[in-house]
Amino acid sequence: MKINVDAIVLNKKTGFGVIIRDSDGLALGRGGGFKDELMTIELAELYAFEEGLKLAHSQYTNNAIFETDCASLVNRFKKCKDDITIIGHRIEEIYKTLETFTTIDVKWANRSCNNVGYFICKYVILDNCNMLFGIDYPRDIRDIVIRDSFN
Repeated sequence: MKINVDAIVLNKKTGFGVIIRDSDGLALGRGGGFKDELMTIELAELYAFEEGLKLAHSQYTNNAIFETDCASLVNRFKKCKDDITIIGHRIEEIYKTLETFTTIDVKWANRSCNNVGYFICKYVILDNCNMLFGIDYPRDIRDIVIRDSFN
């Protein structure tokens, strides 16, 4: 299972988007939400990762690859034992949850490979909403899901 997470900071709000795909590229779950607060982009990406982790657990999978376009966050995950910052502490706490998976990886992904996550981020901020949906996702998102699955 591949979990793409993304976050944006716009108009003093932070939005996140998550999409979960199976090995065939079929979108199994997605969600998005916003916080009416300003965050650094790295903290926003970490928040998106945490939400993606919750969604992944709801899919009852043992194998997961998390992808984000935030290179600094991926680097922090790879070196979490040496990071004594607040974000490093949160990542260390996330690692405890990640241990419930049989196999796990955190990878960097180019922004162009996660158009759905980015669209959801903007959508939830501009509409001031939180959303969680399965196969019955909105039509405007469906077209992006189809295009994104070929990347």
